[in-house]
Amino acid sequence: MKEILLMRHAKSSWENPDLKDFDRPLAKRGLKDAPEMGKYLRKIKYKPALVISSPAQRAKETTQLSMEAAKLDKEQIVWNEDLYFGSVRDYVASIQSASDEYERIMLVGHNPLMENTTGILTGAERKTAVRMPTAAIVCLESFAETWETIAPGTCQIKWMMIPKVLKKITG
Repeated sequence: MKEILLMRHAKSSWENPDLKDFDRPLAKRGLKDAPEMGKYLRKIKYKPALVISSPAQRAKETTQLSMEAAKLDKEQIVWNEDLYFGSVRDYVASIQSASDEYERIMLVGHNPLMENTTGILTGAERKTAVRMPTAAIVCLESFAETWETIAPGTCQIKWMMIPKVLKKITG
């Protein structure tokens, strides 16, 4: 069974209007939420074997902070510009290109692409399957034997966690 973790970047800052969208960093809340989500993955033993992330500043910071908290090696992170500049097709293609040696991978990217990718993979046909606030993680599972065979409608949602709920259950 293959598992896909889809994580929307944490809350970004709009303080500097002169920054290009690609260069926007995380806001204070994002700097706190990203590592908390990584700790959650470590605690429930759901660390990914591979992380494919958008290189946009807010996604990069989210990836680095969450994966450091999850105790994941930096060598397990791949930066893919298609997760910033691309489409749902690029998100699916990045999943399909993963090595079959991995059973669980993670994508870190942006909305509406994260929600739309979740929808497409779970068979929602261009409709959003879930609403993903910043730093949300959705875990999809598929009975596909290879990443290459992951396609629209081949996954189901196993679980979802958002920072607001995590704060309530961990105090």
